[in-house]
Amino acid sequence: MQILFATWQSILSATQTQPQWHERLLKWYHHRLEKTLHLVILREPYLSRILSGQKRIESRFACDRRPPFARVNLGDILLLKRAGGPLVGLALVKHVISRALTPDVLDEIRYNYAADLAIDDPHFWQMQLHKRYVTLIWIDEVYPLSPIPLSHRDRRGWVVIER
Repeated sequence: MQILFATWQSILSATQTQPQWHERLLKWYHHRLEKTLHLVILREPYLSRILSGQKRIESRFACDRRPPFARVNLGDILLLKRAGGPLVGLALVKHVISRALTPDVLDEIRYNYAADLAIDDPHFWQMQLHKRYVTLIWIDEVYPLSPIPLSHRDRRGWVVIER
């Protein structure tokens, strides 16, 4: 997926008052930053929890090795998009774990990271038992944006952005 130039200009404009974010995005755009840009589609209440700092780890469970599994790395940039809505934030990847998922690994994740995952759905963990892979993404430097329209017409919840 590529981002339209007008959308990219809106993102850059929204970061004018945040020099670190503005410079990071410019470097990525001009191929001087060897990191990957990811579009992350998020539902509520998880999006708001990330933007407020309550949720510090984003998790993606899957039956196959689809992104972000083994595709997201330290220092990568995340574009945070509301499901069915606009782009509303930026975040930086601080740490990542991608693993095959077993019941023991699921228990370990639940025990060690439940608070930072900010999951309050009592059925969440049961729904992950049939999944085979997990990626945990620690996020940092979250920067909320004024809503920026961004069209995303497929059902993927995670998209690697191409230059």
